[in-house]
Amino acid sequence: MNTVGAALLSDVQKEVLDEVLVGVPYNSASQFHEYFGTKAAPPRFGLSCAWQSFTAGRMVMERSGIPAEYLIDGRHVAAVYRQQDSLVILDPYLLHGEPLRLDRGTAVDGVVRTTVDAYPYRVKADGTPAPSRVRATWDLGDDTIRLDYLRFSPRRGHNTASRSFLLRPDSRIDTVPPAADFVRRLLVHPEQHSVSIRVLHPVTRQMAELILPLAGRPAGVAEDGHLMLTKDNQGAVAQHGDARFERDLEVVADAVSASRDDVVAFLLEAAAIHRAAAPAGLDLAPYSLEDE
Repeated sequence: MNTVGAALLSDVQKEVLDEVLVGVPYNSASQFHEYFGTKAAPPRFGLSCAWQSFTAGRMVMERSGIPAEYLIDGRHVAAVYRQQDSLVILDPYLLHGEPLRLDRGTAVDGVVRTTVDAYPYRVKADGTPAPSRVRATWDLGDDTIRLDYLRFSPRRGHNTASRSFLLRPDSRIDTVPPAADFVRRLLVHPEQHSVSIRVLHPVTRQMAELILPLAGRPAGVAEDGHLMLTKDNQGAVAQHGDARFERDLEVVADAVSASRDDVVAFLLEAAAIHRAAAPAGLDLAPYSLEDE
């Protein structure tokens, strides 16, 4: 790729990442509707983490002609762009505000590292800003890429490791999206212990999340609504019936241009689909009600 081509690709990657962050929310319920339900979810409601990466890769391809390489760790997928002496990674689920760029020439002892700010941008007790961080580590020896998401915890007063993924060169996904049977198995994995919609509001850039835990639910779908909870930009949890719950739900609904009732119904239906599709005896961990 010539210099002009590389510069244009860099601009496209940055533009696409930002568009996906605010326009394609993380929604762990969407693929239940698509793969076990009767139809795909409305695009504005968002997609699961892998589909966020697929979407980013498709958009970059449409605008630049450059395809992504998709690497998977468990149930997580990132879009990777390889050049002769560098890597660029787009992983919207990890909420990094800039593409992750790793240059071979900056290696120290055979390892390339970079760290960028990520959402949510929180506030410390003294009022100073506290962005989250994503750290990417590229080991030139075995060509593995480690991604660590470090989110600021107001309760602890410092950034804490929230997610970590290891992408190996032999973990490439060659068919996008993967085969339906493969996807269905991952959707009912024990790690899937909730369905949720997490938004980055396009105007305020504040994060909010509506969550329905899947463990310990009553038999009737109507009662599931009372188990819902929300998280605000600071990671504070509010349960159904709390005024803060209504406030956070309004942020989620506004971000996806839907009514609050429609957003709630979307998660309730996904939970009902999960109940019907999950294998007998599936053991799910309870969802933590502790503020971050």
